[in-house]
Amino acid sequence: MTFFSERAGVIKASCILSIRDTFTTIRPSLWFLQLIVPTIFAMFFFSMIAYAAGADQEFVIIGNAVQSIGMTTIYAVSGIPGVQKHIGTMTPLVISPSGLFSIFFGMSLFSIAAGFLSIAFSLTFAAFVFGVSMASINLLSVVIIILLTAFSVGGISMMIGSIGIYMRTSAIIANIATYIGLVLCGVNFPVSDLPAWVQKIAYCHPLTYAVEATRGAISGSSVTDLAEPIIIMIFLGILFIILAYLMFLFFEKLSRKKGRMDVF
Repeated sequence: MTFFSERAGVIKASCILSIRDTFTTIRPSLWFLQLIVPTIFAMFFFSMIAYAAGADQEFVIIGNAVQSIGMTTIYAVSGIPGVQKHIGTMTPLVISPSGLFSIFFGMSLFSIAAGFLSIAFSLTFAAFVFGVSMASINLLSVVIIILLTAFSVGGISMMIGSIGIYMRTSAIIANIATYIGLVLCGVNFPVSDLPAWVQKIAYCHPLTYAVEATRGAISGSSVTDLAEPIIIMIFLGILFIILAYLMFLFFEKLSRKKGRMDVF
């Protein structure tokens, strides 16, 4: 068995275990409600603010639908190390020959897939409840954008989660990252309205391109038309996964040295 097939086996087993653990502790119906209710309320809340301010409600609703993947994925993935510390399984995972990054990457896949489901439901909800027109939608473009958004935001989530190996919890950082996405990435107002130096930060975040590209796809833009944001999301996704891997190695080594593997 080759190295890559071994890693793939570990990732698959970890993903299946994560799914089983989730639905052992919570019923699928409650899990689904937990997934979508925060998104629905966020869309409603910010759309009402836009209505009161005389702003474009459709702009805000689509932005929050896309943002749902960040809200879902970042919280779920970044919290995995804290959960393992809480239930006392972090040390066995660390000493496992399978590799900590492969195990956590597998565990993260279910949460990343949940983020995909969240944004798909949110866009459907935006159409049927808020009346956002999908008459010109390019479905292929939307599907590709959603997949790439899940991939790239998943990389950020893994980076944050790696910090949780050393720290007591990475929840505070996850909160900051989520609200950075909400404020900087064109969710509720155009990025062009931000100060010039803040715009530079915004364009380092994949959610900025995801929001922009999704609005274009709903208006009928093809994959070719959206090639630039799509390519950038692919690049950022790969970059963040690599950084997450390096951060896992660093914080695992630091936690071993400082004896913080079981600190919760």
